[in-house]
Amino acid sequence: KVYAELINNTDEKSSYASNLLDLSRIQGAPSYLLLLYLFLKKGNLSWEVSFEEEIKKIIDLLTLFFVRRNLTDIPNTRSLTTLFMSIIDDIKNRKNLRIYDVIRNKLVEISASDEDFLNKLQDSIYDINKDAARYILCSLETRHQTKEIYTDLWQRDEHNNYVWTIEHIFPEGENIPKTWVDMIADGDINKASEYRDLYVHTIGNLTVSGYNSSLSNKSFEDKKNRQKDGKYVGYKNGLYLNEDVVTQDKWTIELIKQRTEKLSKEALGLFKF
Repeated sequence: KVYAELINNTDEKSSYASNLLDLSRIQGAPSYLLLLYLFLKKGNLSWEVSFEEEIKKIIDLLTLFFVRRNLTDIPNTRSLTTLFMSIIDDIKNRKNLRIYDVIRNKLVEISASDEDFLNKLQDSIYDINKDAARYILCSLETRHQTKEIYTDLWQRDEHNNYVWTIEHIFPEGENIPKTWVDMIADGDINKASEYRDLYVHTIGNLTVSGYNSSLSNKSFEDKKNRQKDGKYVGYKNGLYLNEDVVTQDKWTIELIKQRTEKLSKEALGLFKF
């Protein structure tokens, strides 16, 4: 019953259901070992406030940990079971520390540094971990949304596929369209291929789109201005992630670098212990 609650496989939605959903989206299942212990022993453990309030903070902490871990691979996958077993032992033996602090101290101790995390954020993030890249992009977008301009970036279609998917501004395919070779590398196909290998999967070249297949290899101008049924489905779709894209007349390697610098530092601030 507890496990069903952890994986949101229950009709009874709790106050922390959305937090658990985020943990699932970032592939945080290895921490269910710890959560099972906390849920099953909650009546025997002392909580600073209510169990519901503290467990939400703990789940969010675990989500933050897995964003960093899944990008840096620190600690490595085979160490995760041991990690969460050791945290359970620390909770049992804690001295004058609240449960949240016990967990946080252990996760900070074993995680990659901010410097290492930032280096990965500025690397080919999509190539390193597609799910982590998607989670980070969606989190950056959600941070800037309001009730008036809310967009559910995790919405799925009738085939259970995401409606909103990652879009490469400079196309990722091997056959680079001529319009992009001319824009990115002044017509030099070899240089364009080199740029693609170095920058196409960096966060500065990524955004999210609800009509990815309709954009794909189109020119930058088409990707910006594409419409469907009278609505913009290209980069003028109103998302925060596209604000610094739609103002450009062309897309260059320098702009990708600048946007990578900006978004990676914003992501570091968002996923900082």
